[in-house]
Amino acid sequence: MKARHKIQSLNSTAVNLVVRESTDARNSMSIQNISSTGFAYLGAYGVTTSDYGIKLFPGQIYTIELASSDDIWAVGDSGVSVAIFNIDRS
Repeated sequence: MKARHKIQSLNSTAVNLVVRESTDARNSMSIQNISSTGFAYLGAYGVTTSDYGIKLFPGQIYTIELASSDDIWAVGDSGVSVAIFNIDRS
């Protein structure tokens, strides 16, 4: 099992949140909106602030199990950052 983390600033351009290092393992991933104001929006490639799967409020955490090839994309309001914690389950 290997843990990784990062802080990712968001804006209106979608970014892939998966912290990946050549692995074929399943992943457990937690994403927290660490901003005091503004929202983070999670979804598939092409996610926008008006077309998304999950809306994270300030301080809110979302956890998901991912296959090795899965991706989660995000955009955010101005000044929003998310903390990402990823554990490979090999």
